[in-house]
Amino acid sequence: MILMRHSLLKLGIVQICLMFYPISQAEGYELGQGWPVGKFLLSGYVNIELVDRFDAPTKLELDDISLLASGRINKWVNPFVEAELSKYTLIEQGGGSGGGDFIVERFYNDSIVSENSTLRIGKILSPLGDWNLEHAAPLIPIITRPYTTARGFAAYSSGVSWLHEPEIGASTNWQLYWQPDTEWFKRPANQAPRSFRNVYGGHIYKTFGLLDKIGASLQHGDFIETGETYSLFGINANKSLGKLKLECEAITANFSGTVLPGAPSRLHDKESGIFGLADYAVTSKWHGIVSGEYYQDHTVSETSRSTLVAAAYRPSVPVVWKLEYIHQAGMSLSIGTIRTGWKASFSTLF
Repeated sequence: MILMRHSLLKLGIVQICLMFYPISQAEGYELGQGWPVGKFLLSGYVNIELVDRFDAPTKLELDDISLLASGRINKWVNPFVEAELSKYTLIEQGGGSGGGDFIVERFYNDSIVSENSTLRIGKILSPLGDWNLEHAAPLIPIITRPYTTARGFAAYSSGVSWLHEPEIGASTNWQLYWQPDTEWFKRPANQAPRSFRNVYGGHIYKTFGLLDKIGASLQHGDFIETGETYSLFGINANKSLGKLKLECEAITANFSGTVLPGAPSRLHDKESGIFGLADYAVTSKWHGIVSGEYYQDHTVSETSRSTLVAAAYRPSVPVVWKLEYIHQAGMSLSIGTIRTGWKASFSTLF
């Protein structure tokens, strides 16, 4: 079994190389810059993962291929759409391929109300913390997204948002948003088992120089599957010390109301998590990374405790290769998505 896993690991790495090396070397096109078409820009990113969990067959998966189109028409009409094919199995130990879901990730229009203020209407990434907005796989330092950055809140909001973005370093940035009903184009339940309605919130942050940042987030809404109401508070911070970059996010949410019949019981009134990461630039292209997370889901008694070590290689700005090992303890596999094992990935903007 171990030999089979290692063989598939090598096969997967070779296939990734063969599939994407020619793209990065293509003439007449600069990878990561997108294609301008009149007043529109077409771009995207791809992320391929080789997953070797210790409790499941090894597989090579197209985690994401995302296509983005943005337009700059005039002051009032500036559309944006992101659509993707997600979780498509290319090769699996023991045979099998396919699956995957087509998803409309974002869909909105920006109206420029003033020099520093924008009215955004449509489906957006909820501005909560830092990682939820650092959305594309090539832009985040590790492969596995922690629970703290994805689980206990509405990661997407469909409705109205107001953004205040002054010049860098000039003032505080903030964004308010309101989803009056349910999410548009919701991900399938196998990828997003939690659904939310009547969501509103805001995020405020301050930048210090080019890389340092501190922020705070609020969100309130209804948890559809259980009928509960929740109110969440979060903080996030980034700090650079020469070659070392430190990141941290933490959230805490209070759940209340009567749980619907048949829904998971509320074992805790609070759901909370904290995640920290240290990224050291060994060279301009090689990075060593360690991270850890503690998370308490409000529907289970066990806490999730994970530690991770990783290496990332970035031969050019839009291209990154990653290898990581994560050890997961605590949370039941029946609801958990983070498992002990290895992951390798190739991702790039295009």
